[in-house]
Amino acid sequence: MTKTRFVGDAHGMKYELSLVLDNLPEDVTEVIQVGDMGVGFGQGDYWHESLDEMMKSVNGKFIRGNHDSPAVCKTMQSWIPDGLVQNDAMFIGGAWSIDYQWRTMGLDSWEDEELSHTEFNELIDVYDLVRPRVMVTHDCPESVSLEMFIKTGNSLAGTTQFKTKTGAALQAMFEIHQPALHLFGHWHRDKNEIINGTRFICLAELSYCDVDMDTLEVTWPEYQVERMKR
Repeated sequence: MTKTRFVGDAHGMKYELSLVLDNLPEDVTEVIQVGDMGVGFGQGDYWHESLDEMMKSVNGKFIRGNHDSPAVCKTMQSWIPDGLVQNDAMFIGGAWSIDYQWRTMGLDSWEDEELSHTEFNELIDVYDLVRPRVMVTHDCPESVSLEMFIKTGNSLAGTTQFKTKTGAALQAMFEIHQPALHLFGHWHRDKNEIINGTRFICLAELSYCDVDMDTLEVTWPEYQVERMKR
């Protein structure tokens, strides 16, 4: 039995991320980080190369978030391209930044932080064809964010829901097919809920869970179990 460790947003905290990746259990054979790694914020080549090396050392990969430069991600060996389907799992990065007005385009914000409508339409067709058992994304379907965060005021915008390309596209996919498991980040809270037959797991900043990708059994550190009860 082997497991995959899924890790929440890192936001450039490479040292703190290294602690999450240090001394992995023997049965954890790969790591997937679910976006907002913090790539492309002017750290320089050495920072990105050492991040690649660190991820390689644990058989690790990451998808991009809205706080990752899409152009720099494409230069990284550990980046998972949007739309990749592998081992009955599909990976889609990107999201809309609610704090865009406080960011500088090209420096810490990017016009292509979300995929285009054309790109999403193509991925919806792929999703419909493969109907993955597991989804790994940075954001989540808009009906899921509504239930898990917005109705309860557990979002940066309180109870206001902003419609985004990413949320709408993931919603279209969810209505076509309900995967067994959907892991994501972006919302900065640890959550574990079943919605319309799919188990949705949101990972907070640098939170993690270990998933047996055959049985989809999920193992949590004790501190996260307690935090999710609050």
